[in-house]
Amino acid sequence: MLTQEYKFRGGDKIQDMFIKDLLDEFNKHHKDDWKLNAGQTVWWAVHKNEKPSRNKTIQNTKMVPVILSVASIEDLNLRLDGYSAKEIRRYKVARVLKEAYEQDGVLIQADVSQLLGVSAGTISKDIREYQIEHEEILPYRGTIHDIGPTLTHKKIILKQFLRNVPTPEIARRTSHSEEACDRYIKSFKKVRKLSEEGLPVENIAADLDMSKSLVKEYVEIIGDMMNKGGKI
Repeated sequence: MLTQEYKFRGGDKIQDMFIKDLLDEFNKHHKDDWKLNAGQTVWWAVHKNEKPSRNKTIQNTKMVPVILSVASIEDLNLRLDGYSAKEIRRYKVARVLKEAYEQDGVLIQADVSQLLGVSAGTISKDIREYQIEHEEILPYRGTIHDIGPTLTHKKIILKQFLRNVPTPEIARRTSHSEEACDRYIKSFKKVRKLSEEGLPVENIAADLDMSKSLVKEYVEIIGDMMNKGGKI
């Protein structure tokens, strides 16, 4: 077919190499339905190393198939232990996000919304509450690729920093790179210093070449920690 229909000009050796690569790629992405457990499904996720960029469409984004446990015996056990439907759903949300990440994929909140049959707003609230309760950053595209509001995971990273947790350990606990953690910490230190000197948000943003919205996030974190009696 390569020779006759596609007029492929490479020799037999090149064709064999091409076909081998094609089969390897197919096998890498193929998921056997019979190997799925009850309650599992196959879903396409953005590859965890596929960073967003301007004008980049989903068609030009590297995707990876992942197997997700939409329902599990774990859910039944939680129900028997007296957990509410809302609490069980939060654990489900955390589970599918972690499962995708373990298979090199990251989901967006709309993916989880479709999988669990609830609104994206509900999923967003579930993620926020789970992260605050467990002081753990869930690996979804908003946190891994820094898309959308990131106040919750900034706060978790900075709380770890203020407890003198080393940056490599913060990165491990939060599914972030050390460079990303360092960036948040350095920005936090700069904003904190200028905020303590009494500079308004507009001046801090101008001095540090940050957006006002980003400075407001850091000021909000500082204020929240001060209100809880923490020394920063």
